[in-house]
Amino acid sequence: MRKKMIVLTGCIIFLLTGTAAEADWQEAGVRIGIQAGPKHEYFRQYEAFAVYGLPWDWRMSSGWGLAPRLNLSAGTLVGGNTTGFIGSAGAGLIFNKPGSGIALEAGASFNLLDRRQFGQQDFGSILLWGAYMGVAYRFAGGLGVGYRLQHVSNNRILYTNRTPNPGLDMHMIGVSWNF
Repeated sequence: MRKKMIVLTGCIIFLLTGTAAEADWQEAGVRIGIQAGPKHEYFRQYEAFAVYGLPWDWRMSSGWGLAPRLNLSAGTLVGGNTTGFIGSAGAGLIFNKPGSGIALEAGASFNLLDRRQFGQQDFGSILLWGAYMGVAYRFAGGLGVGYRLQHVSNNRILYTNRTPNPGLDMHMIGVSWNF
């Protein structure tokens, strides 16, 4: 219990010590992805996404720093001669210097499928957890390109050990417009 209180206190202090930033829509775009690693079926993913910047950031005098964001996406997951919906909502952090240039991103999300079975691949549930790490480059005019490695699975958090949990790793490439 004491460790949980220390972590919670640290998170609250971290949020309160950030400088004020503009909370606003920051980015929108599209991504396509291919499966990373073997599965019973071969998967592809197509999605539209949007990013909302939260009103805090932690910056050094050089301008480099961390900023939290809300990530939303909706798209199609294709595998096993089956096409289904996949949507996600979650939080992430970006390490960047505002304006143009390279950025590192990481985050976690809730993912929702419209079915748990794609051909022979059973994901065990329609509610999945996701995580990603990526790199992006933002050009001065607003155009951005990015790559991320993302993972989704049910993690058996809400399910028994008998529930299938194969997970899915995807290489995702995106094009976006930064506001």
